[in-house]
Amino acid sequence: MIRVLYTDDDPQITAVVQTYFAHFAPECALEVVVDGRSCLARMLRGGIDVLLLDLELPDINGLNILSELASRGDSTPVVMVSARGQTQLAVKALRAGAVDCVDKASPQFLELPALVKSIYARQQEKFLGQRPAPVVAENYQVLLIENSEDLRQSLATFFARNASRLLLTAIPRLDRLEPTLAGRTKFDAVILGPTPGAPGPLDALRKLHSLSADTPVIILAAHNDGETAVAAFKLGAQDYILQQEGYLSELVFSLNSLLRRADTDRLNQRLSRELAELNHSLEAKVASRTEELQAEIAVQQKAETAAAEHAVRLQTLSKRLFKIQEDERRAIARELHDQVGQMLTGLKFQLEALVRDAYTGGLPVDMKEKLAESLALGTELMGHVRELTQQFRPRILDDLGLRAALEWHARLFQRQTGLAATVEVSLPEQPLPIELQIAVFRIVQEALTNIARHAGCSEASVTVTHASGTGAADGEARLLVEITDRGRGFDLEAVLASRNSIGLTGLTERVTLAGGTVDIFSRLGQGTRIHAEFPLEAVAETKPGVEPSASGARS
Repeated sequence: MIRVLYTDDDPQITAVVQTYFAHFAPECALEVVVDGRSCLARMLRGGIDVLLLDLELPDINGLNILSELASRGDSTPVVMVSARGQTQLAVKALRAGAVDCVDKASPQFLELPALVKSIYARQQEKFLGQRPAPVVAENYQVLLIENSEDLRQSLATFFARNASRLLLTAIPRLDRLEPTLAGRTKFDAVILGPTPGAPGPLDALRKLHSLSADTPVIILAAHNDGETAVAAFKLGAQDYILQQEGYLSELVFSLNSLLRRADTDRLNQRLSRELAELNHSLEAKVASRTEELQAEIAVQQKAETAAAEHAVRLQTLSKRLFKIQEDERRAIARELHDQVGQMLTGLKFQLEALVRDAYTGGLPVDMKEKLAESLALGTELMGHVRELTQQFRPRILDDLGLRAALEWHARLFQRQTGLAATVEVSLPEQPLPIELQIAVFRIVQEALTNIARHAGCSEASVTVTHASGTGAADGEARLLVEITDRGRGFDLEAVLASRNSIGLTGLTERVTLAGGTVDIFSRLGQGTRIHAEFPLEAVAETKPGVEPSASGARS
């Protein structure tokens, strides 16, 4: 709803306006007042979007009302309504800040509803991007310098009646200015009358600016002298007004305009200072925060460098540990084979000789049976030592390669656990590095052991193959290893979150140290699949003697 106030003392014109708004602008709420004082009182309460103001009212001139609204800082758009022959007053109204002026006798008067809606729409658009309004003072101090007592009294009376916010102080001569300024605040504006007590208004203006250069000054002239007006503007006067009909209202308009501009300038200066202070504070905060971030980044980089160095050292230590483990296994296997195995072989030969002698020498039957049992026990012990030797470091891996070692271990696994293990091996033509063969053998060995312990199934499957050239996803030759079972499975996320799965961690570490990647897929009731990939070129460049880790697949 657009709230419109119409001020006019002619009831017939008022009735016409009400009719037009009722028919052509039902979205407008029209209020009517019949004099200037009622208009000012209603505007003081606020809530009016557009004011329609008659130039001629019974108590206060419409121009004076416009001046009072300006002194209040009221930004409500005002449309002046004039009668025929009031063109000069209409021009003054527009100069004083009215947004439009409509003649009651013109066809445009009938279009007031459309004009109001258009003005309201423009005002709303302006409001959306409006900057902060300047703080308007409640009262302004205006100094009048004029020797004529009649003129001083005339201006004082007009200001008191029509511009109550402009507090006028009058002195007869410019030389009384300094005593007037003593002990009080500076004036907001100065009016230099036709006879300011100096040789002339221009000399008075020069002296005035030497005392207060930033105070707005209006020259009130008795005669139309173009050269004097130009000189006054060059010396810094803000306006030059002739003493002619309606000059008092024009003087008030000019003062209100200058004071509003001064308020805006002060606001701009204050905002500029605040912006400069804000920028300075922001720059200081940015600089401080930048230093903090740089310090944090330096600490983070140092921590990352330390972590990377620690990871390298840890990886090196892990490789050395796994190499030591493999060397130790190889040494134990050699010791079992060369020392214990040979001793057991010698013991077996001796027992076989004693058994032959017992049967040919006529020893008692019980002695023959004991010797036979000892021989059988020695033979069984030799078998266990041989299997233990192969598990520590299967010679078949060194002698016959990865395929034979995996097939041998599958048979051993089935014989020891009763679980069937099928092995499918398809190796590339080029020989695999011994480090990679050991890593694959240990992964399969530990994964099968883990299946026997946890899976609860009757069979497992081992597949070792390769993808080379365009057969690989990224064109790089890879060795692929998969161990699967259809057992009970497990919740991978829960196992990893518990941090108790030494086997999974060890398996991942073993594959990583061998230069590969590993994925473990498992679901409850659906089994488990371990998939590892090793880039053959990267492994082929691995330095001799560096071996992967040994650890279980699950625990």
